[in-house]
Amino acid sequence: MSAAAPKDSLSLVIADSGMGGLSICADIVSGLQARRTYRSVAVTYFNAWPEQDRGYNLLPGMAERVRVFDRALAAMLRFQPDRILIACNTLSALYPDTPFSRKAPVPVTDIIGFGVEQMLAHLGARADSRIIILGTPTTIEAGTHRSRLIERGIDPKRIVCQPCDRLAGEIEKAPQGATVRAMIDDYVGQAAEKFPDRRLPVAAALCCTHYGYSRSLFEAALQARFEGPIAILDPNRAMSEALLADLPPRGGGDVRIDLQVVSRIVWSEEKIGAIARLLEEASPLTADALKKYRHDPELFTF
Repeated sequence: MSAAAPKDSLSLVIADSGMGGLSICADIVSGLQARRTYRSVAVTYFNAWPEQDRGYNLLPGMAERVRVFDRALAAMLRFQPDRILIACNTLSALYPDTPFSRKAPVPVTDIIGFGVEQMLAHLGARADSRIIILGTPTTIEAGTHRSRLIERGIDPKRIVCQPCDRLAGEIEKAPQGATVRAMIDDYVGQAAEKFPDRRLPVAAALCCTHYGYSRSLFEAALQARFEGPIAILDPNRAMSEALLADLPPRGGGDVRIDLQVVSRIVWSEEKIGAIARLLEEASPLTADALKKYRHDPELFTF
């Protein structure tokens, strides 16, 4: 990310398809409050989920997913952002193919690069370790993480890609619930079957921003399936830390943060309550904004 120009205000749009990126939003808001770099910050959390009962993974093919997300990106400009952060691996995988990416009027940062760098560091430090890339069907189908690792010299035999269909949606309902536990155990089990030697170290890369809400369940599933050392790689924190590190030096005045959460679809009280409880400790402001989110059926059209 390029250095921000010195000024008194900042406008950010943080985009996701669902609630996963709210954990990144919470870290950024907390960091902005602590740093006091700006007097005024506008943060818009933009839920780019397209239809009430149909997300990107259920749209018919990559071309349609790219088209829909391109329209969402164009709508984000209404909030006059200085930067757009794509806090979603699925949308980040689609972004390079959007027309918006070729003429973006503001800097856009996606999350995939942070995950790739984490995996490279882990694999580089541990010659016998393997990686499981866990993500939505769209993320795995795009293959961006895997191809970038191979381009950087990682042996493809060290990489296992595991799609986790519908897991993100279930995590939104109950991140530590029995359904999520069973799904994670099943998906990690499917990935484990692809390893000839389970005594070697293995790391699971959580390449969906939702998965960090259920980190302990991934750890338990890995421990049950593998005999060697395990590790969890979660790029969410790396993305928020990179943004904060890129801001001008800490200031001394008060900061006013105007945070809004906007969504084209309706979120259930069950989901709002489950995720707000997880956000409360890191950022009460973000948890409160989620509870007061604005439903806008015309947020973007396609």
